[in-house]
Amino acid sequence: MGAIFKDVSDDQQEAMMETIYVGQTWQFRYMRVRYIFWGTVSTLTGIVGTAVADYGISKFTDYSGIIGWLLG
Repeated sequence: MGAIFKDVSDDQQEAMMETIYVGQTWQFRYMRVRYIFWGTVSTLTGIVGTAVADYGISKFTDYSGIIGWLLG
């Protein structure tokens, strides 16, 4: 880096940093979308799994579902 005036290497370094910044921005956006998608999928899977377990407990046992089973 030049002490006072910019030279060719400074311009190249600035161009590379802008390219890296754009790349990381898109990577972070993609990572956030993937996180939201898989978080939603895992939450819905947990809800469905809990509902199926609750139905199975109330249908095939004498308990009144998961809450009644935990409290009883």
